[in-house]
Formats: sequence, C-alpha cells, structure tokens
Amino acid sequence: MKETKELASELFSKEMTRKEFMQFAGMAVLAMFGVNNFLKFIAQNTGKNSHTADKSGRGFGSSKFGV
Repeated sequence: MKETKELASELFSKEMTRKEFMQFAGMAVLAMFGVNNFLKFIAQNTGKNSHTADKSGRGFGSSKFGV
C-alpha cells in the first residue's frame, strides 16, 4: 500500500478538469465528515425560515405601515 505522501503527490500532479476536481472535493468532504452526519445536517437545515416573527405586539415593525 502506498504511503499518504505518495498518494497526495500523485493526486496533486494529476491534471483534471474543474468538474473532476469538484467531484473529488465533494467526495473528500463526505469522507471526512461521513455521509450520515452530512445527511443529518441537510435534514436539520432544510425547510426552516431563518427569521422568526416577534409575536409580542410591541416595537418596531409590529404593525402594518400607516395603521
């Protein structure tokens, strides 16, 4: 089995297109963090609105303009 340094130098010396690089980078990220953690992250962050409305009824922006 090749050593890590040999694998890295072989990989960096290889010419690749932008598409191949992006595929490699995506696979490297998945390998580092794991597919399961990535899917949990996606599941937690989809469909949520980052802004929640203040329901106190007071303060700036709590009523319609001009009312």
